[in-house]
Amino acid sequence: MKLISVVLFHLPAQVIVDAWILPTPRAPRKALFSSNDDSPELLKQKAAQLREEIASFEQEKMTAAERERKMKAEAQAEATALRERYSAMVPILKPDGQTIMERCDFRPLWNESSFITVIEAMLPLGILLGESEDIPGAVVVDEVAPRSNGAGLQVGDLVRACTACRMEMVQPTWQLMVGGIGQPKTVRFMYSVDPQKPFEEVLEAIASNRMDPEQRPVLLVVERKETEVQQ
Repeated sequence: MKLISVVLFHLPAQVIVDAWILPTPRAPRKALFSSNDDSPELLKQKAAQLREEIASFEQEKMTAAERERKMKAEAQAEATALRERYSAMVPILKPDGQTIMERCDFRPLWNESSFITVIEAMLPLGILLGESEDIPGAVVVDEVAPRSNGAGLQVGDLVRACTACRMEMVQPTWQLMVGGIGQPKTVRFMYSVDPQKPFEEVLEAIASNRMDPEQRPVLLVVERKETEVQQ
């Protein structure tokens, strides 16, 4: 709004000031796409540019999502490879007497690169076991006789587990009902060779496979250093 003032000289010694308000003229309103400013061709260009911006934004979203999926897949693949490297499928004796093949994990004992592998061999193995000088309490393969049953083993292998046999009293259901004492049976199970286990106990566990009525091969889980050739 504008304030218009007019000074009137009515008397020499008196000044009369009169004022009134006039409305401020407004600029004409225009629509967002005024025909005066935007031609049809310009509108088409703006629409095309908007579509390109939306497509670019969607592409960036898809690219980011794809990168995230790829990173998750790579992390999962690394975790799977690491588990397979330090695990093995071994027969596990269940409480009901059944034996189920399951994957068991082993914490690596070597600080440098190593992996878990399974060796099957018939007794006598033809190997010499000893206590590791590098890892206290660990059982290591010190010697392997040429052309022996244990030829699949290598000097330096750490024994992490093996099959063993023991005698148990098995009671069928009908004997449990009548209070029977059961019958002796030889069962085969996996024996964990922890560094805390006495060395003589490990030797006895391996030798106990002679009791296996089925005369199956001894199953040895060993941790082996990875050589440059294997890499």
